[in-house]
Amino acid sequence: MSAKISEEEQFHFRLIPAEQIRGGIVCFLFIMLIPALVTLAAPIMSVYMYVAAAVWVVMLLWGIGLSANPYRSEVGFVLYLGIYGLALAVTCQIAILKMMYDMAGVESILYGLSSVAVMLLLLLVFYVLHFRALQQGTYQAMERSGSVGKAGKAALLFAAIGYTAYYVVVAITGDLGGFVMGMAAFSVLLILGLYMAVVFIHRYMFIQNNMDKLKAHYPVLGLPKEQRNAAFLNKLNQGRTSAAPHRKSKKRRG
Repeated sequence: MSAKISEEEQFHFRLIPAEQIRGGIVCFLFIMLIPALVTLAAPIMSVYMYVAAAVWVVMLLWGIGLSANPYRSEVGFVLYLGIYGLALAVTCQIAILKMMYDMAGVESILYGLSSVAVMLLLLLVFYVLHFRALQQGTYQAMERSGSVGKAGKAALLFAAIGYTAYYVVVAITGDLGGFVMGMAAFSVLLILGLYMAVVFIHRYMFIQNNMDKLKAHYPVLGLPKEQRNAAFLNKLNQGRTSAAPHRKSKKRRG
């Protein structure tokens, strides 16, 4: 039977089922392809295109490696999601810079620097808020009340509104014009990527530091599909067998 774990460990030990890893990788790569395609706009052979293509290919090759044996990749997929979040944010930032300089014709380097600075600042904000929520038990409290999903959506919504407001200001003060809505749309994906990076990279680090507890809680971890049901049943039977003598030792009242 699975070992008893704390609420914090239960939060971090949530793994994506192996059956969903391949489909998840395909969907995530398709999402990342959307901002990457923007870098193909003229001029095509630009540094934006090379960087976006390199990031996408790296995530593709890594995803293929995980998909080859998803039942042994459940922990590795947690790290993949975290790095994917960073890769998605970087790709969206590259698409935004492409729209700024090659498509909208912006010349000042200050707009690009401020855009990157806002992204890094948002990453820091998510990092601080995430660790504060963990230390104060906010996630666990929201899960008990059933409001964790609403809080996460609200945080992403406010971040998206703030990021969009930034580009509206840039459009008013600069020469972005009609490109601002496309940039704002990519900023929403960028925010989602940063949030994924903070949550899943920290989750992976926590799992690595508590691997023994995870294996005790999830005894079929790393086993191939055909062995999982048998291993789980054996573990369950061992628990029942060890509990049986205690039940027999009780004296009946006459």
